[in-house]
Amino acid sequence: MAENKIKAPVSTAPKRPSKPKKQPAFMNGLNMSAFYLFNNIHFIFYLAFLGVIYIANSHYAVQTIKEIKSIQKDLRAISWESNSKSSDLMYQSMESVVAKKVKKMGLDELETNPKKIISKNKIK
Repeated sequence: MAENKIKAPVSTAPKRPSKPKKQPAFMNGLNMSAFYLFNNIHFIFYLAFLGVIYIANSHYAVQTIKEIKSIQKDLRAISWESNSKSSDLMYQSMESVVAKKVKKMGLDELETNPKKIISKNKIK
């Protein structure tokens, strides 16, 4: 059987110092976070635009809900008025009420059945 041997450490080449990254000319007085901000300015404007759209949509929805509630309240009042007018019309068109109103004008209710008039000369 083979014997376990400890491997000798492999010598590595000396590491070169990394070169500093060149900064653009406008970066002279700015820190890195401002640089990233300027790099992503389009995305930031896009997010701000979406935020404005979201807020405007929220205000529009609240206004629409208020208008719907107001219209529902008006509709309920108009429905009650319509039902009231309908029941009043039904009462006014009852035969006994009509007879009372007509009696004031001098007309009386018939006590016999109406007679049918038949014409002998049929017009063709």
